[in-house]
Amino acid sequence: MSDDKNLKKGEHEKAMVRAKDMLDKGIGITEIIEETHLSEENVMKAMKKLEAKS
Repeated sequence: MSDDKNLKKGEHEKAMVRAKDMLDKGIGITEIIEETHLSEENVMKAMKKLEAKS
C-alpha cells in the first residue's frame, strides 16, 4: 500500500529523486512503489520528467 500522502515535503522530494534514479536503472514501477512509498501516480510523474530530459 502506498502512503506518499503521509510523507513530509522533504521526504517526498527525496523519494521522487530516488524514484527517478531507480527508473533510470530500469527498475520496475512496482518495486519503486514498494521501496519509496510513493503512489503509482507520483512514480509515473517521475517517469515523465525523466523521459522529458532525454
